[in-house]
Amino acid sequence: MKEKVVIKKKVQTVMRDGTKLSADLYLPGTKGPFPTIVERVPIFKERDITSYMFDFLVKKGFAIISQDSASRWHKEGVIRPFFSTDWTDAEDGYDTIEWVARQPWCNGKVGSFGYSYSSWTAWVLATQKPPHLAALFCGGMVPKSTDWQMGGVFRIGRQLQKTLGPMATYNQKKFKKPFGPSNIEEYQYQEDCTNKNKWLWYLPIKELPLEMIGDLKKRFHDWLDNINIDRWNLDEYFEKIDLPVFHFTSWYDRLSRTVHMFKGMREKGASEETRRNQRMIIGPWSHMDWAKGKTIKNSNIAILSGKVGQVDFGNEAQIDLPRIVCQWFEYWLMEKKNNIMNKPPVQLFIMGANSWRGENSWPIKRSVLTDFYLHSKGYANTPFGDGWLNNNTPGNEPPDKYFYDPRDPVMTLYNANYQDEPHDQRVLDHRRDILVYQTEVLRNPIEVTGEPLLILYASSSVPDTDFTVKLIDVWPNGFSQDLCYGIVRTRFRDGFQEPKMMKKGEIYELKIRLLPTSNLFKVGHKIRVDISSSDFPNFDRNHNTGGDDYGESNLVIARQTVYHETNYQTRIQLPLIP
Repeated sequence: MKEKVVIKKKVQTVMRDGTKLSADLYLPGTKGPFPTIVERVPIFKERDITSYMFDFLVKKGFAIISQDSASRWHKEGVIRPFFSTDWTDAEDGYDTIEWVARQPWCNGKVGSFGYSYSSWTAWVLATQKPPHLAALFCGGMVPKSTDWQMGGVFRIGRQLQKTLGPMATYNQKKFKKPFGPSNIEEYQYQEDCTNKNKWLWYLPIKELPLEMIGDLKKRFHDWLDNINIDRWNLDEYFEKIDLPVFHFTSWYDRLSRTVHMFKGMREKGASEETRRNQRMIIGPWSHMDWAKGKTIKNSNIAILSGKVGQVDFGNEAQIDLPRIVCQWFEYWLMEKKNNIMNKPPVQLFIMGANSWRGENSWPIKRSVLTDFYLHSKGYANTPFGDGWLNNNTPGNEPPDKYFYDPRDPVMTLYNANYQDEPHDQRVLDHRRDILVYQTEVLRNPIEVTGEPLLILYASSSVPDTDFTVKLIDVWPNGFSQDLCYGIVRTRFRDGFQEPKMMKKGEIYELKIRLLPTSNLFKVGHKIRVDISSSDFPNFDRNHNTGGDDYGESNLVIARQTVYHETNYQTRIQLPLIP
């Protein structure tokens, strides 16, 4: 007999202030009560990205609540997104967990699941310590909002097009005249067929029209004016959270600093037991690939693809995510003694080798930070220049120079949804505003696993600008696979608290932390480092004026100089695995 799933739409979950938030309830077609998994979705609950997972979990005996936390926005007429300072997601999350625990179909054991924004809602409710919350399965979220907006730079592509724009549709109907799309379908149609990314180039972005921003203008301005201030402080709550957490992320997730959530809970969790009960998987996928699982015919398995962007990582990368989620919650909510806790706490995918390995910590304790120094004869522009990379300290070498024109930024190579994934960087080879440094062809394999750090000595002709860095694996056939990247807005070079302008021509030490990665550079490959000043629209353009980049339209060309000599040893520190 086919297993049944009972779905009840628009169930009203009641908060402490009497507000009712709409939710969809999924129940097994058998007699309860059941352990229950809560997902709090801030926008687009109607999207069908978790149905394949919910179907699998319900058939395994779990009840599922998928709650539209943005129902409050509809009722209040006020959008309170996670970049605001007055969001109520923590309290609403607490109330949701405890409301669920009181329902006749729940046995009192509750877990929370979330990825990306839904992961944030799970983490903030966990800080309130609801008594019936027993475990989390979360991914794609970072401890600080400044980890999200790296380097203190607004991630305009994803946040403007896929966060702010859709959110603005919620309240378009409140205006006397229609200014823009009032639902997701209308918004997406306009983006695909009419606007075609025009808002990304709009200046100044603080003056975006109602058509795009709706009534979010005041909150949007506050966010941009304080982009360097952490709005979440989740790392301050690690020592108060007493829960087992399964952390899930990917090397091509723009929020791969999820690893800091694992590290923080592993080191600071509320109890020794909690610190011991943290687990993490890091695969080669992109940010939203977790939602693309496809069910294999005549099977209960739904796998993540090993094909990501322009790289096929092979069958080893095809994991069955719903089964992992199920095993985690079976262990903690059903007390089934499966093998989910028997593996090493960190399972990571080594790109290049295209295989999995278990580790006991992040970062890996046996990794060795190794300096690779930048060299040239003064013409490292493009891969055809004279830049090279090795372990020898530089001597008396001339600097490299380029012009950064914000009217013609280096364009980001990512997918149509503004998500990172591996792409061949050779399409940018013609750009003279990219400095390229690469090793000789490797005679021995080198594994880099961890978070690389670029120590850059540079000067500029302007008071404020950006510097970007990419770590790249150059294959024997020339394919140049981007692995990870970093950025610094120079006004934040000494931290986010005290912005400082630069003096024209003065040399500064800039430290740029790249996102985590794990890659085996194989024999015959090259290690390559690219330095530039833009990565648009992954990050908004620096106008180079030293003023308000988000409130002005003026654009200035910057003359950039990168130094690599005895007194200014620009280098990238790579965490090598011996």
